[in-house]
Amino acid sequence: MERKGFKKIAAGTASFGMLLTGVLVAAPTAGAQTSTWTMPALRGEVLERAVNSVEGAAGSAPIRFNIYDSVNNQVVYNYTNWVVCGQSPRAEATVKVGAKPQTVTFALKRRQSGC
Repeated sequence: MERKGFKKIAAGTASFGMLLTGVLVAAPTAGAQTSTWTMPALRGEVLERAVNSVEGAAGSAPIRFNIYDSVNNQVVYNYTNWVVCGQSPRAEATVKVGAKPQTVTFALKRRQSGC
């Protein structure tokens, strides 16, 4: 005999359990909002190594990269063909970790051009 509505109740209970688990897992990260990381000096660095350096310095902090060609406005596909000529936040700046991702901006030139 099949119980009508049982599957819906079970699915709803499972969804609530997953929601509750997500809240409990996310709660400890609220304490991480008071931490900081230091922006490395990356001028003259190949873009791929610069991105890796920022990710290493920031740890698990959320980051969003804004990268652009400062000369010809070309699309950047291969991170090994570009050199960082400008950065924001500035080198050695203390960056606060928050709920929103920190935006890191790199102004680039081709490796052959240099900064």
